[in-house]
Amino acid sequence: MRRNRVRPKNLSVVASGTMRLGAILLCGFVMAILIVLSSSSCTQLMKVKGGLEKELARLEDEYTRESTSWEGMKTPESVELALRRHGLAMKMPRPDQIVHMKGDGTPYPGQLSLARVRQRRALTVAQAPTRRRRSR
Repeated sequence: MRRNRVRPKNLSVVASGTMRLGAILLCGFVMAILIVLSSSSCTQLMKVKGGLEKELARLEDEYTRESTSWEGMKTPESVELALRRHGLAMKMPRPDQIVHMKGDGTPYPGQLSLARVRQRRALTVAQAPTRRRRSR
């Protein structure tokens, strides 16, 4: 006669195969979710980057327009027109009117403008009438 022995119930081969298949499917599902989330995040970042690139291009165009406009305002004709518009009777300085200065406030030697100033001073001193003192 056979005795009823207590046998441990180990998982059967079918049950262990099913669990392995379930674990593989679960990992695949988790990876699919992660891929979809990362794709969505990348798409959103690309949209933000595209918007920022459009704004940069717009600002560069605006800078170019303003720079061109400013350069146009600095031409001698535009400066003279603006001076006349504001009622100022000024003209652009001639080369003999420009004095280049050093950092300490003294002019550089040998400039045409300085020679003309000295010449004018000599003429005004020579032409100035001398005052005579009255005797008492």
